Amino acid sequence: MLTDDLSQLGLSTEEAKVYLTVLELGGSFASTIANKAGIPRVNCYYILDTLKKKNLITTNLKGNTKFFVAEPPQVLVNQIEERYQQAQNLLPELIALTKVSDFKPVMRSYDGIEGIKAIFDQTLNAKSEIFGYTNLEALDKLLPDYLPKYTKKLVQNKLKTRLLSPSSKKSREFVKKFYPKDYPEELIEILFVNPNEFNFENQIAIYDNSVSIVSLNPNELVGVIMESEVYARTQKAIFNLSWLGATAFVAQ
Repeated sequence: MLTDDLSQLGLSTEEAKVYLTVLELGGSFASTIANKAGIPRVNCYYILDTLKKKNLITTNLKGNTKFFVAEPPQVLVNQIEERYQQAQNLLPELIALTKVSDFKPVMRSYDGIEGIKAIFDQTLNAKSEIFGYTNLEALDKLLPDYLPKYTKKLVQNKLKTRLLSPSSKKSREFVKKFYPKDYPEELIEILFVNPNEFNFENQIAIYDNSVSIVSLNPNELVGVIMESEVYARTQKAIFNLSWLGATAFVAQ
């Protein structure tokens, strides 16, 4: 629904309703906009004024009455892109604030499907190889629409990934299904293991000084990220040991 989509881009539900109404009408008077949007007229005036301050609505006079016109949708997109660029410019300074000498481990928890995506998104900022344990068939079921965007960014950022996953027909088709065409093959390496012996129900990703753990069970959509150099270093050692030993259990 467009109203929900615009709400995720920073507009309130009522602001989104009014903006879409004005856009659909091609411009109109406040009373007409309020009636079509199903919003009290007094509230509608306030919302129109707010949208004007956000440069999404312009006004002119028709007779002695204000006539409201919506700016093209590209204006909204441009504003979001500008804010994104501002955030990117701030990122180095914000990261620098976290690099204190007496660094203490930090754990952050997430829930819901958007929380799970947020955890995956953070791995895209990795400065080193990403490796861990997953269940590619379960991942396929959980995030089918998100994965093509995620793997595309992995490739764009030239992030190598090494994974251990239970074997299945769907898991073996994962790379072909979700990775971009002509991706560099050296960026992804997967060892498929016997699902009866190693049926992972979580995804554990180890990268830089972080370890993320995500439930792949749709009835248990939770995840955590642990930022700890000591913990990440230990998990890397355990993974490398598992990777070496996994050759004895690789599914045929």
